[in-house]
Amino acid sequence: MARNDSGWAFGLAGGCVAVIGAAFLAAAVSTDMHGRLIVLALAAGVIAARTVDWRACLGSTAFAALVYVGFLAGHQGVLTGDEPAWAYTLVIGFAALLGRGQRWMHAVRQPHDRLQARMTRH
Repeated sequence: MARNDSGWAFGLAGGCVAVIGAAFLAAAVSTDMHGRLIVLALAAGVIAARTVDWRACLGSTAFAALVYVGFLAGHQGVLTGDEPAWAYTLVIGFAALLGRGQRWMHAVRQPHDRLQARMTRH
């Protein structure tokens, strides 16, 4: 029986749509480069915490970094212009790492909680 491994693509598509929505929000709310960075970093962290597959998380985080550098920090999709903007993408990556870590801690805790619930029932 072949395993269907295409579910991560839907997670990636959903994450990219969420990044685009966050970019529109960041552009509408803040004209400052740092304010826009915070909005996109928060979005990347939430996406990382909610996305099931790690490949979708990684792709969404990379897409968030590209959108930040190309459209929010720079202008008109030019990714080679502003070098300091690339350094700020570490904040987006760190936020995604925190979100993924939260998801991992929750996954580790679930078996422990189920065991506790079984032990208290008997």
